[in-house]
Amino acid sequence: MNIKRIDTCILCWCFCLSLTAQISTIDSLEQVLVSGKLKEPEKAVLLETLAVEYRYDTAMCRSYAREAIKLAHNIGSKRVEANSYNTLAYSYKYADSAKFRMYAMEALILAQNSGLDKDEGIACLYLGDYYREAGQFYLAHVHYKKAEKLFLKLNINNHVYISYQNLFILFNGIDDRDNSTYYLNKMLEIDVEQGNAERELSTQYYLGILRYEDSNGDEEALEYFLDLYQRAKLLKSGYTSNFAITCGEFYLRLNRPREGLFYLHEKREYVESRNLPAGVYSPIAEAYAMLHQVDSAEYYLKKAQEISLITKAAQLNLYRIRSLLEAEKGDYRNALESYKKYHQFSDSIAKAKRTTEIARMRNWHELEQKDNENILLQEERQKQHRLITILAGTLVLILALLSLSVYFYRQSIAKNRELKELHTVKDKLFSVIAHDLRSPMSSLTSMLELANNNMLDAETQAQLFREISMRVDDTHSLLDNLLRWSKSQMKGIAPSPTYFDVQNEIQTLMVNLQNIAASKQITLNNRIGNQEVFADRDMFAVVMRNLITNAIKYTSAEGEVTLSSELSDNMLVISVKDTGTGMSQEIRDSLFKLPETRSQRGTNNESGAGLGLVLCADFVKANGGSIWFASTQGKGSTFYFSIPVKRNENQE
Repeated sequence: MNIKRIDTCILCWCFCLSLTAQISTIDSLEQVLVSGKLKEPEKAVLLETLAVEYRYDTAMCRSYAREAIKLAHNIGSKRVEANSYNTLAYSYKYADSAKFRMYAMEALILAQNSGLDKDEGIACLYLGDYYREAGQFYLAHVHYKKAEKLFLKLNINNHVYISYQNLFILFNGIDDRDNSTYYLNKMLEIDVEQGNAERELSTQYYLGILRYEDSNGDEEALEYFLDLYQRAKLLKSGYTSNFAITCGEFYLRLNRPREGLFYLHEKREYVESRNLPAGVYSPIAEAYAMLHQVDSAEYYLKKAQEISLITKAAQLNLYRIRSLLEAEKGDYRNALESYKKYHQFSDSIAKAKRTTEIARMRNWHELEQKDNENILLQEERQKQHRLITILAGTLVLILALLSLSVYFYRQSIAKNRELKELHTVKDKLFSVIAHDLRSPMSSLTSMLELANNNMLDAETQAQLFREISMRVDDTHSLLDNLLRWSKSQMKGIAPSPTYFDVQNEIQTLMVNLQNIAASKQITLNNRIGNQEVFADRDMFAVVMRNLITNAIKYTSAEGEVTLSSELSDNMLVISVKDTGTGMSQEIRDSLFKLPETRSQRGTNNESGAGLGLVLCADFVKANGGSIWFASTQGKGSTFYFSIPVKRNENQE
């Protein structure tokens, strides 16, 4: 016979006791809220109270807690804000551990910075629970001890009790009986001091379980639990049935099954009347087997086996009882088989228990080691603090002088850098005008003069006109980009965003760009779907035209340019991929930077100044997006940019 270890879930019955006093019923509180007669500080407190009242209705709790946090933050009520963060954290405790920790940490930081010891203590309890469930026992211990210290300082016994209870759960979980017993006794002191007889019975019950868990045939243990049972009966306590089954099991240990059945049946009647899982069937079956009442034993054994949730210890006991019953009926073959299963399962449980014990010992050893390391670290920090205090005065004076020097130096450096960039941009623009505009115009003049003087045959003339057309397109694109960039620099970029469908806009662009692509036998693939975006339509068209034109320019004949899109959060990411020449590392490093930009000739010797990509970057950024690229020399490039798909607050 083996009494189960204390299930920490049972201890949750007192977790929320006395955390927040009830002010009124929810209905009356909400009536006051909707009356509209409250000032903001009073409204914040009322929202905080409603969040607490709704702590078992997570949706309402979170709604009121968030309202309270927002209002408290606006009016500077740190206490309401910290307490509401704690309430919000509690609403996520059993639903989302990451958010549970996040909001508890928000409450902790706010409470620490504002000197709110009670709210800091509650946040420490929550974080201790988080780390305990995560198996990080050292951090759980640190936070529970911090909470205990704060509540002892504030002399809030109910919160001190919860700290002791959580420390008991922690130490019981790692099988440290000495510390578990210590904190149970601390809980018992508060129970006696407050005259809380119901809670005192519960605490004494767990003390008895720890004290007599491994006893076998112990009259003292039986007397202990019989006394608790009688006291619970007088108080009409909800724990009476728990004490009853414990007394019944100790009677079985003492080989007194007939007396044990009285208590076991009392537990059975209690759970059956409430339709609860009946773990009592197994010891009842064992009691009848000990009394040689085979039919009754088999009846309750069958009911025990029908329970869907059964512990390993209970399953082991069922094998043993089955073996006893089969032997009682003379079915020794099956009795032997059941006995073998009992021993095999027993060995399996023992092995698992040893593994668990080793893990628990290792965890506790790590906890103790980290505690010792923390003590040494604190001593070392105290020594360092004295040295830092001595140096601090001198450093403050030196830093003040250095700060002034650095400030004036940075001012001069910034001015020089700004002037240098302006000169570089000016030189770059003059180079664009002098070379990228003058050179094509000179070529066009020469070609037109030759054609005008009838110095060319028909084939050469047709070829020259094709080249003239290409040069005119390049020059027109360059002029257009140059004018747009100059305008943006002089007047600033002021987008006029509106909703429009990107597919319709791109189809319009594709009509104009198909001829350019066809002249190089390049296939344009449009895989962009219907999607409304919120941006400046003209700027979007400029960005797409530049990216597609560049892709065609650097793609060889019979290549492909593919347009794609995909949603990412509230942004639409559009990509323009080519199968062209790609870019060298030098050119990749200079993209989007006008002073440093370098360009290269297209596959048909098309010219380029790199100004278009600078313009694209400015326009995309002005519309709330980002632009980036990937390129492999000899294999092609892909340019990406993002654009909002719905209006956000700073655009309204």
